[in-house]
Amino acid sequence: MDTPYGIFEYNLNNICSYISYLTNTSFSYVKSKKQIIYLDNYIYKYNKSKNRKVVFIYENEYVDKHYIEDYASYYVSCFATYKKTCSRIHFFQIDDEENDYKQALKDTLNGHPSFINNDNYLGYVVVRPIPKTFLAKICLKPYHTNTQEERFTQFIMLNKYSVSLFGIELGIDTIAFQEQDKILSACATTSLWSFYHAHPSMAHMTLPSSSTITKSAYPEQNGHYREFPNTGLSTDMICRSLRKYNLSPEYFEFSETNIVEDKKDKITLLQEYIHAYSSSGMPLILGIQVKENNDANSKGLHAITILGYSLQSNKNNSNLISHNLDSLYVHDDRFGPFLKIDLKDDGNFSVIINNKENIDAPIAEEVYTPDALIVGLYHKIRIPYIPIKNTCLLLMDMFKVFLADAEQQEAIDFIQSIKWDIQIKQIQILKNDILKNSSITEKEKYLTKPWPKYIWSATALIEDLPIIELLFDATDLAQGNVFLDIIPLNNHNSVDLIESLALFCNAKLEYKYKDEDHDFLMQLDNFVWGVIKSFRKKESYKETLRSLFGYLKIPKEIKEVETHNNSIVDKCIIRLNSKCDNDCNFALDEKLALGSQYIWLIDEDGFLCIGIENDNVKQGHPTLNDGMPARIGGQLKYNLDTSEWEVDCFSGRYSLEYTEEEKNKFITNVIKYKFESFFPNKTFIPIVCKER
Repeated sequence: MDTPYGIFEYNLNNICSYISYLTNTSFSYVKSKKQIIYLDNYIYKYNKSKNRKVVFIYENEYVDKHYIEDYASYYVSCFATYKKTCSRIHFFQIDDEENDYKQALKDTLNGHPSFINNDNYLGYVVVRPIPKTFLAKICLKPYHTNTQEERFTQFIMLNKYSVSLFGIELGIDTIAFQEQDKILSACATTSLWSFYHAHPSMAHMTLPSSSTITKSAYPEQNGHYREFPNTGLSTDMICRSLRKYNLSPEYFEFSETNIVEDKKDKITLLQEYIHAYSSSGMPLILGIQVKENNDANSKGLHAITILGYSLQSNKNNSNLISHNLDSLYVHDDRFGPFLKIDLKDDGNFSVIINNKENIDAPIAEEVYTPDALIVGLYHKIRIPYIPIKNTCLLLMDMFKVFLADAEQQEAIDFIQSIKWDIQIKQIQILKNDILKNSSITEKEKYLTKPWPKYIWSATALIEDLPIIELLFDATDLAQGNVFLDIIPLNNHNSVDLIESLALFCNAKLEYKYKDEDHDFLMQLDNFVWGVIKSFRKKESYKETLRSLFGYLKIPKEIKEVETHNNSIVDKCIIRLNSKCDNDCNFALDEKLALGSQYIWLIDEDGFLCIGIENDNVKQGHPTLNDGMPARIGGQLKYNLDTSEWEVDCFSGRYSLEYTEEEKNKFITNVIKYKFESFFPNKTFIPIVCKER
């Protein structure tokens, strides 16, 4: 082709002809290729829309960063000549009556509006200039969308990809896919490639190419293994690559067993692990045995990337919603992106690729048997999933024993109906969820708390309604104080449940367990008892000071008149904290000099600081504590008519940020716990603190 670009209405023959020419691959091979059939089915789901059709625009000379790296690693040294540039095909969904595609493209290139815009954009496919294994980076808009209905809940990971087509800025929300080229990458490498694209800890600018991933999987002192051509990566190699990119691997084995009960446990564990990590936007690598449907013989081991799932509502009576997981969305390089695979009762996954013309005659039917699951975690995540799950279940068991002793069957039934949604969350996602939740009344309390980057979240639900959320530090030591907080998520039910939990946690607990459970309970001591201790926690001295006299704040300003020789003037004449103070013989002067008044504040440690402010030199509250943070301050004046001392909170430097309600609460406490305590023979009255 002697033009840099072109545009055609999409059909399978057109695109196969174009790819055949580019890659020196026979037309029949291209058209029968599984990935092309899957791609055609994928486009067909958009193409069949009423009064809509799909067109594609191709670029003949496209520089793909990862192919350039792979080209330099291998293809450039081949005797045969391979191009160093790729081709890129863009797909747009347009109105059926649109026919003059070339003119529309010319209009766009001349700055006029046309159908070539982000609203119509479906994504792109990069084609390598090599035979047979030519599908490189594929970024297509999923026809699945994140939904939540009565029947099921669906979640799919998506990242934003920016695209420039002839200077036209486009974007697509997806996760990149590619097929293995069988030289620089096998299925595990390709699975890792998509995994890195999806992982929240990986920056797009540092994403590795296939050849780089394969090299990262081999030890530095590689023995007799040949890196290229690459025949595949073992689980050890996959984990080595994860460590190379500062991710800590966790490996779970799910190979088949003859023990039915054990097999069932492995199925539920698989569901739990996938939901716990995937629901938080973390991809997973799933190792599988591939079999043809109704064929006992395995076709071999394979690796796919898990990028989403769906949960079937009310599927079972389990206390974990993860056991409702019934489907996965995976990138499988043997077929294509976002392949839906269904979990069967025997623990295997059913894979069906339908014929778009006749769904009763599928193109492929296979069975995937889980063999291993690999999670790549941010390296500071140290607390695993199992102790968090066991904490939630054990806490509820202990709670039910407590309620049974109190003969509260209705409450037991309520607790029994709780289902737990356990997942790991990044702190910014957690706080964003709090910000959006209209049922949380004290958002400031949680949004301003310093929490670690990753948190285990365990949400208790009643009939799919979130009630409370328990938070655990995912980055702490197992023997540390892992439990962080409890968040009420529903006004009425949350209060009732939290009050009941408080009664339970403050009771003398004697959990009835069998001897063989002892080690298990000891293992969970820091987790379960961390929750219980949080309800038994007494208010600290600083927390008491804050509730009585307000929070610490720096003065709004420090005036020049309040400084001398680069130091703050000291105008404090008395600093009192208890009745036993030696300075308690200090007497308030009822006949203070004309033009002067007492000023006071409560400092960081809860001391009452008193000084005198003179009209001639306005040196105010910051001079009472060297300009340090304080809680609240005001004025103290003697009323000759009533023979009473009037106390207000008119400090523009320390009291201004409080609400009127808070000011009046704090001034009442200052009089009760400070002035009346230190000066029992005097009468003090509060002056209502209104905004001024």
